Amino acid sequence: MVGQYNNKERGITLIEALVSTAIVAIGFIAIFQMVSYSVQAIDVSNERTKTSYMTSMVAEDILADKFSDISGKKLYEYMNDAANSSGTNKEYWKQLTCSDGSSASSPVSNVLDEKVNKWDKRFSTRRLKCDSKNVGQKTLKIFEICDGCTYHNDEIFEKIYFGKMQVTIKSTGTNSLGKPRQKRKFLYFQIH
Repeated sequence: MVGQYNNKERGITLIEALVSTAIVAIGFIAIFQMVSYSVQAIDVSNERTKTSYMTSMVAEDILADKFSDISGKKLYEYMNDAANSSGTNKEYWKQLTCSDGSSASSPVSNVLDEKVNKWDKRFSTRRLKCDSKNVGQKTLKIFEICDGCTYHNDEIFEKIYFGKMQVTIKSTGTNSLGKPRQKRKFLYFQIH
């Protein structure tokens, strides 16, 4: 019999086609979300890597020129004394805004001014992403540890100088208040 359809050979019904389309769409949505999260994670990882590298470069800058003479003092002694001149142990260098690095091209009179200009350019928006609503903190502090210092140790007879570089960068996701998470990177290094 030609022209009759065999009941066992049916095509796909409209409902089956819609269900299979919905299943495939749900799968694609999940894949797109995963790709979006992966791209964001790669971006954050890239920023962390750059931050770690630049933080280490600040430590290397200080160690390379630590015996430079500034106003009759060694570089690290001058930085420590200048930060403590107001009676509080504050950071010597800090950057609390999203700087484009253009203000860091002022004329320099000594090796320390040159380093500060370099750090301002290095941590500018040219190299690191910066959210003007949630600015990451970048600071450098020099500590002295001795028998009669602010940071006291009875067993140390000669002053020991340490540096602490802190950089706050954006992390993935948001905190409980809905603000972007931040991660702090610390690097402690002995100067002398």
